[in-house]
Amino acid sequence: MKKFICIITACTLLDFSSDFSLSAMAYNNIENKTEEKTALRLAAENKNLKFYVDDSSGEIALKDKNGNIWYSSPQNAGGDPIAAPSVVSDLQSPLSITYCDPKKRVDASLYSKSGASVKVKNIDNGVEITYKFKKAGITIPLRLTLFDDYLEAKVDTSNIKESREDKRLTGISIMSSFGAADSDDNGYFVIPDGCGAIINFNNGKVNSKSYARMVYGQDITMSPLTMSDNTSQVYLPMYGIVKDSSGLMTVCTDGDSNALLTASVSGVSKSSYNLCGFEFILRSSDNYYISNDTSSVLTVFESGDIKTDKISLRYYPVEDSDKNGMDYVDIAKSYRDYLINDMNVKKTADSFTELYIDLYGGTEKKHSFLGIPVTVKKSLTTSSQAASIMRTLNSLGVSNMTVCYNKWTDSGIKNRIDVSAEASNTIENEEFYEFLNHADENNAAIYPGVQNVSFTSGGGYSVHGDAAVRISGEYARLYDYDIVSGGAYKDKNVKFLLSPNEYPKMFSKLAENFKNKGIENICLSELANSLCGDYDKSSVSRDKTQQILSDGFKTLDNSLSSILADSANAYAFPYIDKISNVPLCSGGYDIFDEDIPFYQIVLHGLKSYSTEPINGSADDRKLMLNAIASGSNPHYDMIGESAGAIKDTELDGLYYAYYDNWTEQAANDFLFTRKILSGVQDKSIISYRKSGSKTYTEYEDGTLIIVDFEKESVSVNESEYYLSDYTVNGA
Repeated sequence: MKKFICIITACTLLDFSSDFSLSAMAYNNIENKTEEKTALRLAAENKNLKFYVDDSSGEIALKDKNGNIWYSSPQNAGGDPIAAPSVVSDLQSPLSITYCDPKKRVDASLYSKSGASVKVKNIDNGVEITYKFKKAGITIPLRLTLFDDYLEAKVDTSNIKESREDKRLTGISIMSSFGAADSDDNGYFVIPDGCGAIINFNNGKVNSKSYARMVYGQDITMSPLTMSDNTSQVYLPMYGIVKDSSGLMTVCTDGDSNALLTASVSGVSKSSYNLCGFEFILRSSDNYYISNDTSSVLTVFESGDIKTDKISLRYYPVEDSDKNGMDYVDIAKSYRDYLINDMNVKKTADSFTELYIDLYGGTEKKHSFLGIPVTVKKSLTTSSQAASIMRTLNSLGVSNMTVCYNKWTDSGIKNRIDVSAEASNTIENEEFYEFLNHADENNAAIYPGVQNVSFTSGGGYSVHGDAAVRISGEYARLYDYDIVSGGAYKDKNVKFLLSPNEYPKMFSKLAENFKNKGIENICLSELANSLCGDYDKSSVSRDKTQQILSDGFKTLDNSLSSILADSANAYAFPYIDKISNVPLCSGGYDIFDEDIPFYQIVLHGLKSYSTEPINGSADDRKLMLNAIASGSNPHYDMIGESAGAIKDTELDGLYYAYYDNWTEQAANDFLFTRKILSGVQDKSIISYRKSGSKTYTEYEDGTLIIVDFEKESVSVNESEYYLSDYTVNGA
């Protein structure tokens, strides 16, 4: 990295030591004989923060009470020896856009530094900056407002002006270089991919790809014809920066369903800088296949007005909470505070350990009758079998169980939209309600599950009237994929995606029917982690779908006692009580340096959560140790019939789940977890670190849990426990 000398004069200095007492700064690149000046003036201040703006470029700076300064653009991007001019323009641009010509089906980019005029106007506690991209005929007002502990950047899309029919805005990037680190900086980015990961600055992974993932997962309306090589998801609409002794958290508070989280390191970013930020997709695109040949494809853009009402980002300077050095736990604490104070997320976690179990009631299976293939319902776990499993686990010492009972209705078994709350005779429907009423005798809380994301026709729902439509005009389908080739099975187990327009009616019926049947709990399964749009004439954006889902969760929360969700997105947190299938790894991208239990650190003490199914793991003992290190409850899949019952069915992936093979091990895992975690499950994690083969997790009551992955042991309160003592041979 080239070194730069600061020219200090009475009229140009921005004082780093105590206060922004003067209003400008100049840097002189001695080697290249170029000079770059940024004139910053004070725009707003309070007791915690000061906010500065450059009236000529729109670049900003944010200073906290500890003297840490965060810039919207690198201060000497123009002197970067490896950045091309277009990359420099991007680095120096607080706002950039992508736009398309719908007829030509191509898009292009413009950067505010080189492609827009800038006009700054003072507003209460901040400024409004209007960027006018003359070439594209697009004008965008950006409001920057200083609050007590954060700076907000907001675009109201109704105020965006598009003056040309052949130039339509498709995307916007706001301050994507905010907090950029140069090649001499020490620190990392906190990425909420899966459980969480960090990307170290300047990690030397110049042959890796930049990271780019949609918040809340890809729009499942556009289901691909080839299987994705990575199924990790960004569940939290935020990221963090830890730079030396300072930290910054960025939270997307509006438009998060259309946000793309990107990150790259020096070299990979085509510059000397390490970058992380959000891009927003304002008009989506889709592939339209002209024939069965997937190489004959056209790009189709979403038509009509922009469907996302607002885009809002908050930039929070983060303090070192324990004075032992800034780290990702401080970022997690700040995000937890945001959830509690701004999203009204209530604490529902109890102090005790739980065993999470997924049961599967039935499935469909093909049989031959008089030489004619017929599809029949097949029982996998009847009500009496479920009760027997609970009694067995209870007798083995399991004192608290959270049980999701999947596929317990005819509609659920047939993959139809499931709102009836009417148990199938396949699982002994009369005994089912008796099983629910007496579950507490076995220390179990039963959550009947509904899927309702995808469906096949029947039960009052049809493909032609209720399925979501892609931008290309096709009905949205969800496919199974060939494990070897990765190609989609176009004629096997194809399901259609329910239109978000149908969600309000679906949630209302669920709440009414569950309440009428006396069912107090519900498991939402994929409804809490899947997000789509519907691009038919009555178009519903992902942004609108997110709001519809939140309203639906609220309806259930007001009507029922408790909601269990499956690896939930952040917008579900205010309404749910428990979360299953929380991942203990990230997507494992090459650019990542380390996985961290960030999701778990954020939620521990707020919500009860479990691992993914332990008996479905290739290394169940390592998963158990990771569960202890992250404060997770153990989780098992179970069915009442042996593997032969699910052969050649859609549930044949549960070949491992026959209950009789796992009840003893599941009970032992519960007992092992209870020995260590009971008493802290309602406590926040205040410190987490790794050293060699050990992890150290500290809770707010002072409890320190040390997991040794090499010895497969756990130490807590001067006691040591060995996983082998709780492992059943042959499980």
